[in-house]
Amino acid sequence: MSKAKRVFCAAIAAVMLLVCATGCSAPKLYLGGTPDVAATINGVEMSTGEYLAYLYTTFTDLYYNQGLYQYDNAEAYGYDIWTQTYPYGEGDAAQQLELADYMIAATKDNIIRQTVLEAMLKENGLTWDAKEQEEVEKELKEQLTPDAFLELGISNEHFAKVYRATGLNDSSLFYGLYREGGKRAMSEADRRAYFDKNYLSFKIINVPMMSSDNQEYTEEEQKKVLNDLDKYLQNYNKDGNFEAVVDAYNKANAADGQEITASTDKDNRYNYDATQLGDDELVKAIRSVEVGKAKVVTYKSGGTNLTAALILRLDINKPANLFADETDNIIRGAKYEEFNKEVQEAMKKVTAEFDSSAIDKCDPKNFLTVAE
Repeated sequence: MSKAKRVFCAAIAAVMLLVCATGCSAPKLYLGGTPDVAATINGVEMSTGEYLAYLYTTFTDLYYNQGLYQYDNAEAYGYDIWTQTYPYGEGDAAQQLELADYMIAATKDNIIRQTVLEAMLKENGLTWDAKEQEEVEKELKEQLTPDAFLELGISNEHFAKVYRATGLNDSSLFYGLYREGGKRAMSEADRRAYFDKNYLSFKIINVPMMSSDNQEYTEEEQKKVLNDLDKYLQNYNKDGNFEAVVDAYNKANAADGQEITASTDKDNRYNYDATQLGDDELVKAIRSVEVGKAKVVTYKSGGTNLTAALILRLDINKPANLFADETDNIIRGAKYEEFNKEVQEAMKKVTAEFDSSAIDKCDPKNFLTVAE
């Protein structure tokens, strides 16, 4: 499991613990009359408590980690996030679901996905990655307190089970198959070819050229931004110190009283797989700069927002250890899509029955009752 994934899991636990700290006076979500069994997956029963742990994982990801909580004020924003519809699924099969239904659908899919991943781990003779499991167990030990989630209707046992599954199943299976020694190990030659084709190293100063009402700057305003960046480019060409350029830019644009700490090469250098960068226009802008050179460019960030940038494009072979350091990211960029399609196809073959009575009573909006 990647460091980012571990941080994500830790964030879920941290928020859950914060919510549970509201005290015993909060109403319990595990309502009387709720069926003990929420689902039967491939003939195996899943308790309502375990289902709730999965549901809360989905709720926390969307509501807290992805920031929906910031807009959960209908009076301030003129709409209610819980009655807004969100597309779930792909292409023509996508459904427009209200947020609670979206969370429930995502939870069901996650439960089915974990079932498939666990089966594939067993089929391939793989277990959880030992180092990653050690870190996950450490996180659980640090964050779990006795009966930490009972106010949510979730036992520590169920929470820990879901925490381990969502944190370890996917990465352990994927890297167990594709790392060196795995049944589908990606050769060094193939990794090198992928690295040479797709990796970009660069340093950048980005300046959006959009007004507060989302309109592009006038020609005069654009010219001023580009002229300013040209001056920074001239300074870089004079002494070859991009860190000094970044520091000068930051100081010139700092708020009153804000202290600016000198930046380092590590602070300013970005190493990215272009297929994973998420902005095709930025990729084109970077590729328009010769390796080892700096250039002022303009591009439409995300395809829409006019942006100016001073870009220094760096050699991906310097430092020489970058290729080795990026091994897992290279494998993920090259192979995860095909792996994910395989998992999704296997998910279609899972027999899953969810108890509608249990699902209806486990409304994700109830989690906010405890939080408040």
